[in-house]
Amino acid sequence: MDEQLLIRFLTHTCTPEDTRLVDQWIASGKPNADWLFEMERIWNLKDELRFSDRREIEEAYNRFTFSQGKSKNAVQHFYIYPILKYVAAILIIGLLGLNLYEMVQSSSTVGENTVEVPKGQRASLMLSDGTKVWLNSQSKLIYPTQFSDRERNVRLEGEAFFDVAHKEHLPFVVHSPLLAIKVLGTKFNVKAYFDEKSVVTLAEGKVEVETNDRKNKLTLKPNEQVSYSDSSGLALEKNINTNTVKLWVKGEGAFIQCRLDNIVRDLERKFDVEIVITDRSLSSEVFTCRFKDTATVEQVLHLLKETRRLDYSFEGEQIRIFKPLK
Repeated sequence: MDEQLLIRFLTHTCTPEDTRLVDQWIASGKPNADWLFEMERIWNLKDELRFSDRREIEEAYNRFTFSQGKSKNAVQHFYIYPILKYVAAILIIGLLGLNLYEMVQSSSTVGENTVEVPKGQRASLMLSDGTKVWLNSQSKLIYPTQFSDRERNVRLEGEAFFDVAHKEHLPFVVHSPLLAIKVLGTKFNVKAYFDEKSVVTLAEGKVEVETNDRKNKLTLKPNEQVSYSDSSGLALEKNINTNTVKLWVKGEGAFIQCRLDNIVRDLERKFDVEIVITDRSLSSEVFTCRFKDTATVEQVLHLLKETRRLDYSFEGEQIRIFKPLK
């Protein structure tokens, strides 16, 4: 694998042909996929320096270098060492730069880490048990530095996609404002922002979803989704396209028959903008659109405008959505 191609992948500047080559390389062996995930995670620490725990950065780098020492035969290590120059430069700045460290916005207690992702950002990390987590914008994850031998508990506010490492007889539980999601090993998406309906979507395996008041519980199968609010209760949907649900992990987006007010909330988080729907009757209107990771907020709004059911304008730092003139 060409070093410059990997750098283009990490910096999200790949051409379609580049993406095809990377996909082929990943598909050729699990060690390649694991290595690239870890490299992408550490590369992303240059952004996470603003909101990650300093100890987590140090431990992530140590885990990465240790794992590469054990798996030189599994991955073509010729390409590891040149690219580590870029990673090392990023980490040295973060570990030694006192001014940068003072910008850290997360908090930690003994044995506990907190990662907060601001609007317009995404992050990924690996927990001590090998579980991989992707965090969407305006999300917070609280997790132990090291899981005990009796339980694996994390707390989430916002949206995350989990690829949980299987541990027989050691459940992994995600605690959110409204729901608790319990698994042994699986892949699922949780959307649990405050003042919004909570949604759990299962891609692989099996999860048990229980309301925090313990009055309602159900088990999800792959491609099923449960939503919950205090007013509407639990609602189950089947035959969900989980690939669409987790597009945000790659920076892409898709709204399938979604209310405009829900779309606006997601766009505000993704692009760190303020959007006002001036005509309340538009809020409940349903729209469908999909966009790539390179799309701007204006391009997304233009897709919605093409339905001829809304229009928009930029007024200072605010975006206003309104009904089009007849």
